[in-house]
Amino acid sequence: MSTYIKPSQLNFWKTNGYLRIPGFFSDSEVAALRQWVAEIEGWEQDLGRWMHHYESVSDGTRLSRTEDFIPHHEGMKSTLTSGKVLDVISELTGEPAVLYKEKINYKYPGGGGYAPHQDAPAYEFVKSHTTCLISIDEATAENGCLYFSPGRHREGMIALDPHGCIDPRVAESMDWVAAPTQPGDILLFSSYIPHKSGENGSNLPRRIIYAVYNNLSDGDWRDKYYEDKREAFLEYAADESGRSGQISKIAHFQGRTVLKHEE
Repeated sequence: MSTYIKPSQLNFWKTNGYLRIPGFFSDSEVAALRQWVAEIEGWEQDLGRWMHHYESVSDGTRLSRTEDFIPHHEGMKSTLTSGKVLDVISELTGEPAVLYKEKINYKYPGGGGYAPHQDAPAYEFVKSHTTCLISIDEATAENGCLYFSPGRHREGMIALDPHGCIDPRVAESMDWVAAPTQPGDILLFSSYIPHKSGENGSNLPRRIIYAVYNNLSDGDWRDKYYEDKREAFLEYAADESGRSGQISKIAHFQGRTVLKHEE
């Protein structure tokens, strides 16, 4: 098996809770990924198969996220469940890995950012996860790249507020480091590392694929994750809690969510 991580990078990962590997995907691979994202974006909403989430931006309603798409797209399935992405996750964690969930965040111009949060509160059933962010567009501070609070992944859950995010007063006291990426780069990060992103203030999209993994020894929970999420969203739509506009089980998305039936 190929080795993707240098000892210095592994040390950075352990110290900081995230790691950027530049140029992980070639130009031709990035072109294929962009094409696949465009294909998935063109699918009509079908909640029984995949999940589209929408937001209101200055030029109308745009997709903010798509998830649960690999059963319906062979290229994405192959890329995210075999080959070098799975290998690099397994190398990083020291164990065979399995896909837990997948999503595309589109973040078109004016698209919303995400409040400071950890992923662990939203990723149930398994205690620890590792995300592989695949950059297919340039991600910058202007268009809403990720920011991390290095080293804080070692603290477990941090000061959760009623929405499942990090308490704003605590978040303000944290040190935040931007993690810009170029097309073809990947960012690996722990489900406990605090992170956030701003809205897209540019005139171009910031599309990113996120694939979340857990150790295979902890079980294969992907089907259960999406079954549980669909059940939760039905509950949110039926109650009066105001959660019907969420795109996750934590309320970290700061865009103006639009339910498809509201159009």
